[in-house]
Amino acid sequence: MDDLKELGKLMKEHPVMIVVTLAAMVVGVGFGAVAFYQGWLG
Repeated sequence: MDDLKELGKLMKEHPVMIVVTLAAMVVGVGFGAVAFYQGWLG
């Protein structure tokens, strides 16, 4: 439970970092899905 409090503090202090991280994750998932469906993974 303490971890969630720490995360909440971090999000208040560094909202831009959190947004950038989430955006990077979304882009990564998108690329992963495209690569999978295009058969680039072998």
